[in-house]
Amino acid sequence: MDDKRTLLGLLLIGLIFLLSPYYYEWMGLSPKPEGPSEQDSAETQQQAAEKVPVESNPPQRLEQPLQVLTEEEKPAGNELGQASGAALSSRREDIPTFTPRTVAVQTPLLDLALSTQGGTIQSAFLQQYTLPDDGRPVQLIAPQRSGLTVRLQQIDAVEDLSRIQFEPSREKLVVNEGQGTLIMRAQLGGNRVIEKVFTFYADRYAFDLELRYAGFSEEFDVLLGWQGGIPFTESAPDSDLPEMGAIATFNNERIEIKVDNGERDSWDAEGDLHWIGARSKYFLSAIIPTEQARYRAELRGDRTGSSPIPNYSYEIGRQLSSSGSWKNTVYLGPLNYDNLIRYEVGLEQAIDFGWPVIRSVSKFLLIAFKATHTYIPNYGWIIVLFAVVIKIIVYPLTHKTYESAGKMQELQPKIAALREKYKNDSQRLSQETMKLYKEEGVNPISGCLPMFLQMPIFFALYNVFSKTIELRQAPFALWINDLSMPDEVLVGGFGLHILPLLMAVSMLIQQKMTMKDPKQAFLVYFMPVLMIFFFWTMSSGLVLYWTLFNVLTIGQQVLVNHLKK
Repeated sequence: MDDKRTLLGLLLIGLIFLLSPYYYEWMGLSPKPEGPSEQDSAETQQQAAEKVPVESNPPQRLEQPLQVLTEEEKPAGNELGQASGAALSSRREDIPTFTPRTVAVQTPLLDLALSTQGGTIQSAFLQQYTLPDDGRPVQLIAPQRSGLTVRLQQIDAVEDLSRIQFEPSREKLVVNEGQGTLIMRAQLGGNRVIEKVFTFYADRYAFDLELRYAGFSEEFDVLLGWQGGIPFTESAPDSDLPEMGAIATFNNERIEIKVDNGERDSWDAEGDLHWIGARSKYFLSAIIPTEQARYRAELRGDRTGSSPIPNYSYEIGRQLSSSGSWKNTVYLGPLNYDNLIRYEVGLEQAIDFGWPVIRSVSKFLLIAFKATHTYIPNYGWIIVLFAVVIKIIVYPLTHKTYESAGKMQELQPKIAALREKYKNDSQRLSQETMKLYKEEGVNPISGCLPMFLQMPIFFALYNVFSKTIELRQAPFALWINDLSMPDEVLVGGFGLHILPLLMAVSMLIQQKMTMKDPKQAFLVYFMPVLMIFFFWTMSSGLVLYWTLFNVLTIGQQVLVNHLKK
């Protein structure tokens, strides 16, 4: 379901609840009363070590390690393009043909394949996350795309290194503990050399990428990019699409581009870049510069082609001297809040928790849910417990609401008399009605207060249940096998969502218990139907919470009626 439509629907629901007391007053009715972390344990690492065989051959170092060249060793003239953009573009003609090879890199968390053609990442599998349909590891490289491409630019000349041969320092790298290094080296002609130095770690999804360069005659720009965004990882692509995009934190501002079908968009700027990347619903690829400099950043999105996967890409660039190095950190992994905050560059902003107030509540709820999960290893039961706690917190407020509703019912004859007396003077009618409320100690909008408290929690829960990876593929009980997705039971080949129907029934019972006048029947039956429409494709965790809250409200109403008798 489209994110904008969902939020619009939620706002409409809240608006209906907030305005309902005025509707009742206008109609002469009484108001309704309301009602895996990044650092693995030693045991996990030991299992990973048993799963992945240790490399038998020791790593082979490059025969000629990269060294910064002296002034006498530097080539004369414009070595990057011989002072001609056209000449630079055609220099690849004299490159000998070669057969690209694949260099495998394995850690307990990542399974990567790097190509000697361009020194790029051709596949990136996450060892601890699987696809819901077939159980294969999640792949972060889209088909026919690659990661960490390099382009060199000087004036109007651009040299793309994606077809250049990068000779690896080893044919395979396995890191079961600690760290391991892989060097991929390209000889560009003359004394010009580019090296990609990868440092991988056993306990993290991020790795270091250092670009070493030497032999250039003058300053030039290096552009490091990622093509194709992230492919679909969920069983329902429609749940992935609204969250896909290219994103960056630039000059302390969150920048994101998203494109609909048939659209393309781009953004570029130069300045203070904290990180840049592409995301799906639950996963992120990002480049984090580790040095203070003025960076060029570009985000692109394209959905004009026939591919069902949006083509998101990003590029980061900076100016370099004739020789030296440029260091970055590359993150390939889940949108796990605890992992992201470790990098202290605002990488957690890749998770969109909504407006500032909602964002704070969402983060608090996520932290509380994860802390509780340490003791209750089922998020479904955590939702049950959370609904009970929230109901206890708002109980005094809803109890006051019921008392106010009873008083409003008692005042209906007096209000009707005022309407008859001042039927031709609406201003005087309003004044006398408010005077009556004040004398009797009745607040006509008290029915809104429980919902006013509930709405920020509801929006925050929507973000937590639909956008955080902790609930991905998290089962509860019976037919509810993924709290982040709508529940589904196949009936005659049709996917029936049971929870929204149960939620509507509970809401209908709740409202019929409080209906005092037959004129209220329209809203009593209309609201449950409307809620089915909006909740039909929402996460089962959110619908479960709302249903439980309705059931608890029914129990509260039964208790109030019993005490009143």
